[in-house]
Amino acid sequence: MKYFNGLVQNEWMKATSKRQLPYYYIFLALLAIGIGVVMRLAIGGRGEYAAIESMNVSISVLLTISSYFFIVVASQTITDEFKDGTIKQILIRPASRTMVLMSKLANLLLIMLSVYVLAVVLSAAVGFILFSGDTTMTIMDVLRQTLLSLPSALFYMLFAFMVAVLTRSLGLAISIPIIIQSLSGLTMFMANKSWYKFLIFPNLNWEGFITGNSNALPYEGATFLFTLVIYVIYMLIPLLASIYAFNSRDIQ
Repeated sequence: MKYFNGLVQNEWMKATSKRQLPYYYIFLALLAIGIGVVMRLAIGGRGEYAAIESMNVSISVLLTISSYFFIVVASQTITDEFKDGTIKQILIRPASRTMVLMSKLANLLLIMLSVYVLAVVLSAAVGFILFSGDTTMTIMDVLRQTLLSLPSALFYMLFAFMVAVLTRSLGLAISIPIIIQSLSGLTMFMANKSWYKFLIFPNLNWEGFITGNSNALPYEGATFLFTLVIYVIYMLIPLLASIYAFNSRDIQ
């Protein structure tokens, strides 16, 4: 376990030493401020809008943009190793290939967690500084909406990770998940099909189960247990495919 933690720390150092992650933090801060200022100018007064509602809008924008950042980072964590030739140095260590791969995934989860926390903190700070209006929305409502974006973000990040392992192509690893994500909304036109519930896309929407709103369920008769099982299966497929491909291929 200690060696695995060392691998994760090494991956985190790579992400920060390349300035990619620190620069993205700065970008998020500037974006959160920009969103708040634009909303303040559009509304025209501090008391006209609630801080919590501003926070909710800001988090939604920041995390929507961050979903693409997660795909890029997940793709680069594999493809950059092959491009720079550092993959050989990693694999000569006593750790198994599976452990190396899992350390990269663990680091991706840490990056995602840090971005989520930063998005919430920045949005709250800007919101409460610029706005003071009343609302029935609570902090828990905002946090619940924030957490509801996690299943989708995790799936597309893992999918990009799998494509990167299988193809070693940064372009494909980024473009394929983004294209699929962009076209996923079209599947709603298939909602009347019996096999629709077995697709991953409707099972990324957990809002109806968490809020108890039956109108928000992904399809008629949906249950959280079934959705969770389908989600886990679709998460295991790219994970196991990545492990198999990474362990079975020769590293030149």
